[in-house]
Amino acid sequence: MKNHLASPSQTLLQLGFAKKQGAVRRVCPLYLGPVTLALGFGAIHALVDAASAAVVYTEVAFARLPFDAICHLVILYNVLAFGTQFVVGLVTDYRKAYRWAAAFGTWAMTLAVFAQQYSAVFAVVFAGIGNSLFHVGAGALVLQLSGGRAREAGLFVAPGALGLTMGLWLGLNAFPWRWSLIPVLVLSGLFVLKLPAREDGQATLSKRVIASSPLLACVGLLLASVSIRALVGGVFSGSWRESQTAIFALAGLAVAGKALGGVIADRIGWRILSVGALLLSAPFVVFAPGHLAAALLGMFVFQMTMPVTLEAVYVAFPTRPGLAFGLPCLALLLGALPRLTGLTAHVGVERFAIPTIVLSACFVFIGLGFLRNPTEDVHSGELTHA
Repeated sequence: MKNHLASPSQTLLQLGFAKKQGAVRRVCPLYLGPVTLALGFGAIHALVDAASAAVVYTEVAFARLPFDAICHLVILYNVLAFGTQFVVGLVTDYRKAYRWAAAFGTWAMTLAVFAQQYSAVFAVVFAGIGNSLFHVGAGALVLQLSGGRAREAGLFVAPGALGLTMGLWLGLNAFPWRWSLIPVLVLSGLFVLKLPAREDGQATLSKRVIASSPLLACVGLLLASVSIRALVGGVFSGSWRESQTAIFALAGLAVAGKALGGVIADRIGWRILSVGALLLSAPFVVFAPGHLAAALLGMFVFQMTMPVTLEAVYVAFPTRPGLAFGLPCLALLLGALPRLTGLTAHVGVERFAIPTIVLSACFVFIGLGFLRNPTEDVHSGELTHA
């Protein structure tokens, strides 16, 4: 006679962990909510960005290449890491392979760390591709977990700023402990495959989807706002790049701004937070080059808008989270390219920072206006866990 034992899912249901009928189709033995999962993906995000920056900037420490060649490698990395994300998003949306994309992204970073000893070009290529894969895969999973809230998106993207700063420090110090990163990255990829996260691609935002006619206008305005912010964002930190203390402080304020921005926006409204934060940051641009406190406060307020625009594009494309994450990253690259290529040095973007920030606020205000009740009717039920 067989001994019929209750499955873990049945046990959890009996204990009352899944209270809302039909909200959870499969329950994992270890329940992880959207916030916990977003933080978990965010921690790996910081690790991947740290490895990427360390790989790229180690060439500066070793001085094995001419300075112009290193600048070209930095541009190549950014083009691969951010310019290819919308393509990766299209593919992963078609295949529903978000989890595997994130895992392969971390494993590609292990190849970048290994190749860095032998070929700077191959290392940068692996780092750029790995970064793109991880961002899209993990970002799409987090967007699906969000249920239309900006909170989860902010918690995921925020640690990246600290990771980049740490990676910059590692790279400029000849990348110590490089080999210890390889097993950590490999295990992180395996961890991503085991994390319980929704990836069935079903839309949960049907009440908030905009009509088809203003779709391009809405997304176009939001992406234009992202590009403008990328163009002028360097003003807050540009004058303080020689001080390690200031760099880490600015990174910390960027992390806090992104993380808190999504939380506050869900409370007070996306348009109020986004427009208010951008307009509030504008005066700090004037004083940021000469006063560290102004740069820190400006960085904090300026970064609060990012999770809102990211989540808003997802609301516009609720069945395509990969594309929704990749498009703002492409806009980020387009806005940053003039600064990366040195064009802004001849133009003096600081003189036009305030009007461009105001223009960005106008774009966000109009773009979010196409969304139907951006902070209302948020799907509050528990999401499916794979």
